[in-house]
Amino acid sequence: MMRTFRAKWFLHVSVLVTTGQLIEAVSVASAQAISSTSLPPVVVEHSKPRPARRTSHAIPPAAPRAATAQPKPAPESGAANETARGPVRGVVAHRSATVSKTDASILEVPQSITVVTREQMATQGVRTVAEALRYEPGVVSETRVGDRFDGVFIRGFGGFSANANFLHFWDGLRLARGVSYAMPSIDPYLLERVEVLRGPASVLYGQNNLGGMVNLISKSPTSVPQGEVVTRFGDHNRIEGGFDVGGPLTKDGQLLYRLIGLARKADTEVNYTTTERELIAPMVTWRPTLDTTFTLRAVHDRDPSSYQPNTLPALGTLQANPNGQIPRSFFAGHPNYNTYDRTQDSIAYELEHRFDDTWAVRQNFRYMNISSDFKALSVTGFGAGSTCGAGTTANLCLARTTTHYLETLQAAAIDNQVEARFATGWLQHTVLMGADYQTSSADATFGNGTSTNVNYLNPNYGTIVAPNLTTKTVQNREQTGVYLQDQMRLGKLALVLGVRNDWANAFSDTRTIATGAYTNRSHPSDSATTWRTGATYLFDNGLAPYASYSTSFEPTIGTDYTGAAFAPTTGEQYEIGVKYQPTGFNGMFMLSLYDITQNNVLTMDSTHLYSKYPACTQSGLYCQIQQGQVRSKGIELSAKVSPLPGLDLIAAFSHNDIEITRSTQVVSGIAIQGKVPVGAPANTASLWADYTLQSGQLAGFGFGGGIRYVGESYGDNINSMAMIVPAYTLADLMLHYDLHGLSPQLKGWKLAFNMTNVFDKTYVSACASSTQCFYGSGRATMGTIKYQW
Repeated sequence: MMRTFRAKWFLHVSVLVTTGQLIEAVSVASAQAISSTSLPPVVVEHSKPRPARRTSHAIPPAAPRAATAQPKPAPESGAANETARGPVRGVVAHRSATVSKTDASILEVPQSITVVTREQMATQGVRTVAEALRYEPGVVSETRVGDRFDGVFIRGFGGFSANANFLHFWDGLRLARGVSYAMPSIDPYLLERVEVLRGPASVLYGQNNLGGMVNLISKSPTSVPQGEVVTRFGDHNRIEGGFDVGGPLTKDGQLLYRLIGLARKADTEVNYTTTERELIAPMVTWRPTLDTTFTLRAVHDRDPSSYQPNTLPALGTLQANPNGQIPRSFFAGHPNYNTYDRTQDSIAYELEHRFDDTWAVRQNFRYMNISSDFKALSVTGFGAGSTCGAGTTANLCLARTTTHYLETLQAAAIDNQVEARFATGWLQHTVLMGADYQTSSADATFGNGTSTNVNYLNPNYGTIVAPNLTTKTVQNREQTGVYLQDQMRLGKLALVLGVRNDWANAFSDTRTIATGAYTNRSHPSDSATTWRTGATYLFDNGLAPYASYSTSFEPTIGTDYTGAAFAPTTGEQYEIGVKYQPTGFNGMFMLSLYDITQNNVLTMDSTHLYSKYPACTQSGLYCQIQQGQVRSKGIELSAKVSPLPGLDLIAAFSHNDIEITRSTQVVSGIAIQGKVPVGAPANTASLWADYTLQSGQLAGFGFGGGIRYVGESYGDNINSMAMIVPAYTLADLMLHYDLHGLSPQLKGWKLAFNMTNVFDKTYVSACASSTQCFYGSGRATMGTIKYQW
């Protein structure tokens, strides 16, 4: 696999270099042709001005860092110096590269996108990426809480276990996933921003979840010396420390660096569980000329343990159990067995060269290696046994199975881009041409076994017998894509048109280790063409109505009852909306309405097709066929504003009507067609406010908080009344104080206090089935001491 990737990598590099040489020649001719043609002027509004090009290739030295004013600065109506990947002052972002792979105005792009800035993450005291998404519309990120994985529902599309929708992209490159438990986890301390693009994104990124994507944007080396050290502490013996330093390495500013480190350890609210992380992330930027930038990043992340709560039966969590409810602190595993140990290493680079005002090329690359060791006892329902106590009442003793997974994952991705900015008549163009390639190789050796049962009110964990490793699964995936996109401006009208073709291959083999016999084999090979188009009209008052259409695809591993490989699921979305960027204060408002249809969804044929396909009856399994369809319609509202000096407001609301519109599956005599998919709430809403005093003796003191509402969802696919997960509302609280207001000698020192789920509400966040329900997080408090320079 890696030999194949190296060959393709060298090919990509060669193509990029050759393309660059060709562009240099073509650009001269293009410039001469354009200059000789009299073109009408084109007015570009709300777009980022391009700085004048310099003839000198010397990089100016970094300027001294200006003293940081104690109160927050007055809000601006825009962000003239903001870039798509750079830091944002406050909570309002105006530019993004996620939706177009170019430095584009969020106001102009005809699709819903929101940005969680570094300042918002710090103010809200987030500990995971999932927590950073709490206040984003259309996103439910904590159906199963914890810091092991970050699963999300976007516009109703998500899932659990093998169907879970984990985080998608890091710096525009796909985050691969392993067979089962070798999944990447990116710490938010490494990130400058978290961006959520809603709806299909296959045109630029290939195979992807239909509901949308989450793109994590890394911090970068800085041209101005800066740094911070931080310690955080909280309940459950939480302690962590980190540092983030950066600046120029040379006087001429050609070499910049940044070094980020973090270590933490904590218990959790569930007995016998801990979480621990150690990471170091060096990065360096080389700018030999004003037009060339090369950034190299490396991350080493070791998680000796991580936290994900028990799966528990609905009876005793969601439903009332006559014996009493299962405590939120109950540990269903074994104190001497349950572990999750993960090591994650990655190296990446970003190369960009601009030849002139027209042509630029970019190449982004990342290689990642993950190894994990997962051991657990999982609840399968209720049972009986001597370890539960004599005469134990029914539905008090939980049955468990043992699991042991050893996994590795190697993944690499490369993306080549050629960008051209030019005018044809009254039209201004930003044309993006690209080719990308991604590959991953994952293997898992695992085994399952039986275990003693446990009384959830009086646990006696008994002895543990580790299961034998009996089975091995190998999965290889690769995808090659080429794409073309044109972003056009005609006066106040912004248009986008894009098309892409992908070739995807997958290989999945499962065999019994003792005999070598294969129990499941799947080798699908797919090709798909996707496209999108959209338009936005930019009024002078900041209003920008838009409309768009886009398509997507996502490969499906497995075979049907005839042995034929499954085709990819496909989808399309219609979206209309309006964005508003006020001219009098800093803010971004969005309203969107969408209609998404997903086809080729797997469904179980409950007739078994006995007469036509006898193999279905011989296997004793239902037959899977691709006749399913899911439709999601809804509305989303988002507002991020700073209407007054020191005041930040974030508001979000979404209503999602998602339905299985076609299926042949029948469960307990009930057809699932017309039902709502498991775990997808219809309504979510949130409000956050943060105010910092601007004058007086308490200047720099801030306070605020938020309210989050998640509507009810279903815990089974027939939407039974007994499996309705109730809606819940949670409150968060925050205090922070920049001590510079007390004394100039305390400049740079900051204190913060965060509390989530203030009223310590016990609630079920979601259920995947009658034996798989999850408690949400209880009250959590955390204090922060930070020194910045």
